[in-house]
Amino acid sequence: MQSLNTITLHYLQTFVLSAELGSISAAARALGKRQSQLSGWIQDLEAELNLELFTRSGNSLQLSPDGHTLLPLAQHALAQSNRLQAAAHALQQHQQLVLVVGVAPHIPQQLLTDAIVSFMQEQPQVQMRIRTHSEEVLTQGLIEGIFDVVLLHESIELHNSRYDYCRVGYYDEVFVVRSSHPLAGKPSVGVEELAPFRELIWTEHYQQSAEESGYSGHSSQIADFGTLKGVLLKTDCVALLPTLMVASGIHQGQLALLRVNNELSTIRRRLELRWPLGSQHKTLISCWLRLVCQTLNNPDSDTPPYR
Repeated sequence: MQSLNTITLHYLQTFVLSAELGSISAAARALGKRQSQLSGWIQDLEAELNLELFTRSGNSLQLSPDGHTLLPLAQHALAQSNRLQAAAHALQQHQQLVLVVGVAPHIPQQLLTDAIVSFMQEQPQVQMRIRTHSEEVLTQGLIEGIFDVVLLHESIELHNSRYDYCRVGYYDEVFVVRSSHPLAGKPSVGVEELAPFRELIWTEHYQQSAEESGYSGHSSQIADFGTLKGVLLKTDCVALLPTLMVASGIHQGQLALLRVNNELSTIRRRLELRWPLGSQHKTLISCWLRLVCQTLNNPDSDTPPYR
């Protein structure tokens, strides 16, 4: 077959629309062109490919076997062309094409699922990168321009002149053990009863402060949640984990809640968004902030939504 030098987007668009709409006349109406012109483009494309794309019978138009094979490739080529044009337009307007988001360790990223899906739908031409680092690295990276937005645990600062921020949403944590653990099923557990059991800590960036002794005299730090859960299910360890991450295990009877006598209710971790000063006026950052705030602002939260 000769090299395909004369295939144009018009040819591919005509082929795809005719296949999707079931007739060349319908494709002509959709494109605002004459039917004869589109028929000529289909014939030129078939001649260029040296293949029959459609079988014709009167006014009926059906994809040939070769047409069925090539249609997904043509659709992909058109989609890539649309992305190219959108990216070029964004560059002409000096718009970002990549959004880099930082998330602190231990914050369950499932919280962001709806925001991520909505962002991809609203900004289909934009690449998205979500990274996990320690809160110190995220904050410094935000100041240095490495990250566009970061999601951290709420700070006690009332104001910071280095970045803008919004306190938004929360997640809950609970103590869990495997269902066969010696402490499982007790109405409440004293802190001293936890001491003999190893504590599993989910994060690779955890650093225990001088004032923090933990609930056990010995612990294991595991970065991968799947591995941590597997260890938890096979040992008499104890772990403090986000409710979102263990709800299915509790529901299935694999894990059991522990009610520690000094933490009888779930532990609430409030969250905070940070972004470079004034950058909420940038299109991508504004879009991401809006979507995250819609997702994380719970009905009973006293945090006002981002405006």
